[in-house]
Amino acid sequence: MASDAAQTSIRIPIWLWRRVIAQIRLRGKEASESGAFLLGPQGNNFNRVTAFICYDDLDPDAYQGGAIAFHAVGHAALWEHCRKEKLRVVADVHTHPGRSVGQSWIDKKNPMIPLRGHTAIIVPNFANTPWWSLDGAGIYEYLGNFEWRIHSASRRNRRISLTLW
Repeated sequence: MASDAAQTSIRIPIWLWRRVIAQIRLRGKEASESGAFLLGPQGNNFNRVTAFICYDDLDPDAYQGGAIAFHAVGHAALWEHCRKEKLRVVADVHTHPGRSVGQSWIDKKNPMIPLRGHTAIIVPNFANTPWWSLDGAGIYEYLGNFEWRIHSASRRNRRISLTLW
């Protein structure tokens, strides 16, 4: 379901990114990590995000204990949702407390989609952050074997860009 994202930039319409940030902020209640899968059309090599689904919509127990624990039931629900809606996973996003957007040991050893090329985004302060920029976000590309490449949000050839549409 994940794309060969290693070769193309992921584009997220700014209006959709605003909704993602608002939802994960609301669901984390400024006290718990939260997150969402960013989705795009199946059969399309263009990595444009057109929808999202929050972790707790798929796994109601995903936010127990302040950290994310996404269970098999959530993955099954994700694949079913993607099949029904003709979508695929383009990336995922989750929050961290405080300003750090570095990957924790848990993040590194538990990719949400453990396929080479998958992109993970980390936003700070339980998503209490500006929605109009990715400058404060951590952007990571999964290389396989629990190895990750860090991408800069401010580089000219960005892995992820916010767009008007």
